[in-house]
Amino acid sequence: MKKIIFILSCILMMVPSLVSAHTSLSSSNPSEGQVVTENLEQIILTFGTSIEELSTMDLVKDGNKIPLEGIKVENKQLSGTIAKPLENGPYIIQWTIVGEDGHPIKGEINFVVEMEQNVTEENPATPEESEGTEEDDSQTDQVEQNSENQDTASDTVENADNEDDKDSSTMLITVFIILIVIFGIVLLLFTGKKKR
Repeated sequence: MKKIIFILSCILMMVPSLVSAHTSLSSSNPSEGQVVTENLEQIILTFGTSIEELSTMDLVKDGNKIPLEGIKVENKQLSGTIAKPLENGPYIIQWTIVGEDGHPIKGEINFVVEMEQNVTEENPATPEESEGTEEDDSQTDQVEQNSENQDTASDTVENADNEDDKDSSTMLITVFIILIVIFGIVLLLFTGKKKR
């Protein structure tokens, strides 16, 4: 009887893995953990078997869904076009497919976008504009220098505060030790009187 129960439980454990093996994700673009360094225009997920039209996916960044255009199901593939270029950062593709057996299966793919941010000047500056820019730069430098001076002053105040905190904590520890010593002496005297 025990052997039969053991065999049945083994079979029950194997069935879900066999089912998921047929309807699992076989490849994706981007793949799990991939660092994307070029402009990603389309997401393509390929599964082990054909999937139904009800299958769908979402692209999520920081808990917000990013719109995908034209999500299509073609035999074993689920694809979607990204509406606008992605910003740098981590993303999650959350997919839900319906297999041939009608059971929905969910999963997700994590990837990161790390593209170089190219800053290009569309209109070159004229000489008058560049002079104004130089004046603006000098004013910006002056503001930055003033803020650095304020930061230095605040750091000095913080250091003084830290030293005051250290002195007060040292004082508290000293008082605490003195109280313990006094308590110990009183306790010894009290127990000594009881023995007599």
